[in-house]
Amino acid sequence: MIHKYLIFTIALIISLSALSAQNGVSVKLVPAETGSENIIAPQFPGGEAGLYKFLESNIRYPYLLLKIEMEGDLDIKFTIDKDGTVQEVGITRGFDPVADDEVMRVVNAMPGWIPATDSGQPVKMEQKLTVSFKADENLKKRAKEQREKEANDNFYVGSLMTNEADFPRNNTEKVVPDTIAQSDTLLNRAPQFPGGREALEAYLKSNLKYPKRAIQMGIEGRVIYNILISEQGEISRIALFKGIFRDCNEEAFYLIKKMPKWIPGLKEGKPTPMEVMLPIPFVLPK
Repeated sequence: MIHKYLIFTIALIISLSALSAQNGVSVKLVPAETGSENIIAPQFPGGEAGLYKFLESNIRYPYLLLKIEMEGDLDIKFTIDKDGTVQEVGITRGFDPVADDEVMRVVNAMPGWIPATDSGQPVKMEQKLTVSFKADENLKKRAKEQREKEANDNFYVGSLMTNEADFPRNNTEKVVPDTIAQSDTLLNRAPQFPGGREALEAYLKSNLKYPKRAIQMGIEGRVIYNILISEQGEISRIALFKGIFRDCNEEAFYLIKKMPKWIPGLKEGKPTPMEVMLPIPFVLPK
């Protein structure tokens, strides 16, 4: 009996490792602190192994990060409501804005959980995950092959191997599309560049001047700034979050300074100052 259990455990580990390697993503659930023996934590349909399979096979690696060999971790939290629905999804420790959005997209699309209970009664409970992005040579090779078929660098590497129909869904939300803000509602909305993501990309492409020294030294990557958008839509603070080279950092700074006013964020329907993580890509001309 023990022998069969060991075989099953080894097979499960190998299976999960293969899934993680497929997309370059691995996930770890942070155990919930219940604080009481009467509280039973919420459970994903299929258990912890099912949770890892769903997330690791659906979260894709942004090609822009693979191109510059950028790896890292992020932490995300969400709440499982009394009816098992996934709510209040938010990043608590970011890795890269594009990767953060991709993780939020998939977490928002999770099927309904079995809710937590306190003395047998359903209760609302927060859950936390750590998601790691790490690329091996096989994934990098697949990325290069896929790039030849894509019109630009704005795509993701990874196949959606999990069929969501295999999981019972208490959550009636559909898969959230790729957007700058995944949790926007009519009354609560993140700041937006006028015209949306495509207009922002067009602005960066037409206005960015690649520093000569950076080109000569073969430097490329993504400069990331944390900017504060006021209730009037003005950029009131620009703080460097991640730099790659002084000349590139300065060019990205001036590019942000020259931006038009943004559409301010909303909180409970009122314009509110909000921070935005803004990546500025520097890609060497081919």
